[in-house]
Formats: sequence, C-alpha cells, structure tokens
Amino acid sequence: MNERLLEIIRYKTGGRQNAFAELMGWSPQYLAKLVKGDNFGLQPVLAILSAFPEINARWFLFGQGSMLEVGMMFDLQRQALSHIQSLLDLDKYIPVMTGEEVREFEEAIKNGRYPNFSPDTLSDLQKRSAEHTENVNAKFAQATAKSDSLCRQKTPKG
Repeated sequence: MNERLLEIIRYKTGGRQNAFAELMGWSPQYLAKLVKGDNFGLQPVLAILSAFPEINARWFLFGQGSMLEVGMMFDLQRQALSHIQSLLDLDKYIPVMTGEEVREFEEAIKNGRYPNFSPDTLSDLQKRSAEHTENVNAKFAQATAKSDSLCRQKTPKG
C-alpha cells in the first residue's frame, strides 16, 4: 500500500512529501512512517480517500483497477480544460498588460492558479486591447492605402 501512497503523493504534489503532509494536516514524520509501511492503519486510508474523492478506494486498498475513479477523471479533465480556457481568454491581453500584470499572470501560471485580476482590471484590459486593435487596424489601413496609391502611379516606359 505504501507504493500506492507514493503514487498519490506524486499525483497530488509532484512527489513532494512535505507538501503532501501539509496538505493532509500531518507531520512529515507521520507521513514518512506511512511511506515506509509502518502503522498503516485505516485512519490514514480514510483521511486520504476523504480528502481526494477521485482516488479509487479499491485501487488504494487492493491495487485493483486504476488510481482515479473514471467519473472523477472526467470531472478533473473538465476542470482542467475550463482552467486552461480561462487562461487562454486572458492570454490575448498580454500585449497590453503592464509589467505588474504580466508578472501576476506569469506567477499564477507557475503556481497553477487563476490570475488575481479585479473586475476593474479585466475591464481595463478589454478597453486597452480594443484600443490596441483599433490602432493596428488604422495603421494597416494607412499602409494599404499608401501601397495602393504607389501601385497606381504611372511608371515611365523604358
């Protein structure tokens, strides 16, 4: 069972045992005993299954099946896709973000969370993005008009 516990630790914290112990409210020493297989009773099993309902109890107890419950896997996938979509929605604002906003966005991505932008900041980003798009479109129209006028000029035949 301790091997399966190690798989759960990898799944939840990338293998960082201290982070997993903190997540569970356990001391690192207690978790170390569980990982060694010492005193692995029903209480830690119930605590883990309660904290992480996506873990398949049959797999954890007996090694049968897969680590994650199929229904919960779909929920996790939906949550992950929703999180990715919300980040992609913000990604389009990067060209108009201030340095501080870019740092917040980057920090959120690194820590697997949604950026902490207020509704006012999001509204401001939308306005800045619209202005940026208008400016780019105006410059493009100006360049196209100049190109058209140059192409229409008569050239001497030689």
